[in-house]
Amino acid sequence: MQRYAVGEWESLWANEPYMKHRFVLDLESRTVIAGEDRVRRHWRSMRLEHIAYMQQILDETFNLIWDEPEEFGFVLQADIPSWATEAWPWPPLPEVEDVEKMLDSPDLPVERDELGHIIFPPRFIADGRK
Repeated sequence: MQRYAVGEWESLWANEPYMKHRFVLDLESRTVIAGEDRVRRHWRSMRLEHIAYMQQILDETFNLIWDEPEEFGFVLQADIPSWATEAWPWPPLPEVEDVEKMLDSPDLPVERDELGHIIFPPRFIADGRK
């Protein structure tokens, strides 16, 4: 038996009906191990939480895929495809809103002026506690 199944899936998101996804399934461990989104004609690595969401969909709704992946258009393979092992931008870049919240936090260990504004260029303090 081939260990991996590779295939495409229609959009997971109602607001992106034309988006496609491709996944690598590890049939032995019944795990989605890699995924990419097709955005503007390019494949891009999926965020880990989106891969986890696909795992949930398969486990709860399409559980038969683990035993009969060919029925869902997936192809059996002995090896993980190269696109699934390419380096991701690591660590994953945070969302802009998260960075803004972090920079606005008074607990950020950076040097601030008397009004509480970050001194530019920022200089991080070894111990942010005062």
